[in-house]
Amino acid sequence: MSKFDYDVFWGGYDRLAVSKEKYSKDEAINLAKFELAVVDGKPYDLAIGSAFVRHRAGVNEDYEPCVCWWLEYTEHKRSCPVWVFHRNRQSIDRDKYEYIQINGEKEADQ
Repeated sequence: MSKFDYDVFWGGYDRLAVSKEKYSKDEAINLAKFELAVVDGKPYDLAIGSAFVRHRAGVNEDYEPCVCWWLEYTEHKRSCPVWVFHRNRQSIDRDKYEYIQINGEKEADQ
């Protein structure tokens, strides 16, 4: 089992990755509602997909070398399967994501 739990990622399409080894889909959705909550209380769509994370060396968006967790969309050795989430966007590969309506502030408080 991987040491990865969940994390917010920047610079890519999906914002949150949650380990499939440690969380059920429903638990991951509840975590995403909390982590990606909006403060204006307006309803939004939450996109749910699948990907992988891997701890490895790479170059970040500032072109600096670093060793950290990287969100990837193909499986490699030592990859951890994850649920990935983003909100309020039209996906180019819409068939690869499931979308659910979140009621906003009321849902985020749970």
